[in-house]
Amino acid sequence: MTIDPVTNRWIRNAADERAARDGCRFDEGRGQFVVDWLQRYCVLYEGERAGQPMMLGDWQFDATMRLYGWVRHSPRWNREVRRFKQASIWIAKKNGKSPTLAAWGLYLLCGDAELGQKVFLGAKDGAQAREIAGKHCIEMLTQSEPLMAECKINQSTMQITHLPTRSILKPLSSANSRTQKSKEGINGSVLIDETHVVDREFIDRISRAGISRSEPLQIEVSTAGDNPAGYGKERFDYATKVESGEFHDEELFTAVYAAPQDLSDEDLAADPVKYGRMANPTMGRIVDADEFVRDYERSRKSLSKFNQFKMYRLNIWSNTSSPWIKASDWRKCQHEFDESTLAGRSCIASLDLSRTRDTTALVLVFPPNPDEDPECIHLMPYFWLPKKTAIDRNHLAPWLQWHADGFVELVDGEVINYGKVEKRIIDLAERFKFEELVFDPRYAEELTQRVAEECAIERVAFAQNWNNFSPPTDEFERRVISGKVQHNGHPVLSWQVGHTHVRRGMLGGKWPCKPGDHSDHRTVDGSVATVMGLARLMLRQPESIVSESCVYVYQGERPNAADQADGTNQTWNPPPWNDDDDF
Repeated sequence: MTIDPVTNRWIRNAADERAARDGCRFDEGRGQFVVDWLQRYCVLYEGERAGQPMMLGDWQFDATMRLYGWVRHSPRWNREVRRFKQASIWIAKKNGKSPTLAAWGLYLLCGDAELGQKVFLGAKDGAQAREIAGKHCIEMLTQSEPLMAECKINQSTMQITHLPTRSILKPLSSANSRTQKSKEGINGSVLIDETHVVDREFIDRISRAGISRSEPLQIEVSTAGDNPAGYGKERFDYATKVESGEFHDEELFTAVYAAPQDLSDEDLAADPVKYGRMANPTMGRIVDADEFVRDYERSRKSLSKFNQFKMYRLNIWSNTSSPWIKASDWRKCQHEFDESTLAGRSCIASLDLSRTRDTTALVLVFPPNPDEDPECIHLMPYFWLPKKTAIDRNHLAPWLQWHADGFVELVDGEVINYGKVEKRIIDLAERFKFEELVFDPRYAEELTQRVAEECAIERVAFAQNWNNFSPPTDEFERRVISGKVQHNGHPVLSWQVGHTHVRRGMLGGKWPCKPGDHSDHRTVDGSVATVMGLARLMLRQPESIVSESCVYVYQGERPNAADQADGTNQTWNPPPWNDDDDF
């Protein structure tokens, strides 16, 4: 099919090229109409240019033209309609994304000329929907006399009504479970700010919001986030693949401004502005290059602040808001190997057994062969989860896909089936040479006793307290940074290591733990089991840096005063836990 010159001029990626071959075309007049409308009626409301007409910069102009200018013929409506029904836009902070989204919302409300149009501003919760999404639209509206003459604002609900077309624009929150069901009936366009914090359940309920309309839009604009298993990261990856042509989705508009996701700290340090331009298309106009560099220099002095800098200023996804193990360090430790590579070798089997509904992890920690680096270890993880939990949490992390790919075993029912875990451990003990079976005595006493009797394995109880965790937690971090931990990229273990935090004691001790409170769905059993296994391995190695005076084996008794006086177990003070705590 011959592509006309105008359409050819607006092809930006493989998805556009395929759409043009399939009959879509670019109508510059339609796109320019929207650009002119925005610049005529929308007025900026904050910063040095508050009160001035909104003049679209490069990325804003390009996105507006493409989003509204691409059309296709619709047999259903017997006319040309917008090609795009969804948009996924990823751009760093301070590039004008919120005002742009507000302006697009006002256009759909007042300028699209659809009678009874409904525009919803989606966000993580009610406060964000009102104070961020809704407030931007209202502030922009009140600055524009022509729009104010046609609109009415309800300050309590923050709903805007366009009187000539009887159209409405209002905030829509994803957090209120009592109103989740009602969201299934919405019919119109949805604009979502900060997609990285919106959950899948909300998206599922609004995904067919405009199914009965001719030209609905679901526009998502966001920076990167710190939940790699959430909807936002899934959407970011999908948009990237659509843009590259790997996936075909004719109705999804994509604009991804981001530095490489695997950007090393060394490459960034060599030229921060170079990578900053990739995520900040307004650099030199809105984003000041000198300010960007100053922010970079300040942020790199703190791991957590540096992590936030890369998320918000470079659009690089993080595994957690305050990482223990840097993603780049963990990636460098990935190597190609599987069970067959390690079969028959000695290892420490470390078990973190859940009480009822959470993840159970078994990690095999293999010491190096004589011809390998004496500090290099190999990890082989195994995971179990009740099927009911996997289904309930699949919108938070892809448990069902991980199961389908063979990375987690699902146990029928609502609670963990210890018998299935026990049988699998016995099978693995026949395949590998278990030197020890390490376990937390709270839950796994009986199970490990049966396994030990069946397989003649030495079992070692590991009390999860400050004294036991602190040295191997430090040592694991050191070995990862130096590349002396080898893993095979197991997605569940990588997911857990990526968001594991460390709890710090008053005397400097460390303890791997969840990133949030007890209700946080992100489990860390694999990280905990790995550190437990490394602790035992360190004590078995002659060159271990850990002193034998540090009591790693739980004896079931509180240390006496003499022990505390000479420094042994001086931080013995296990924190409280509840039955389903996964740390």
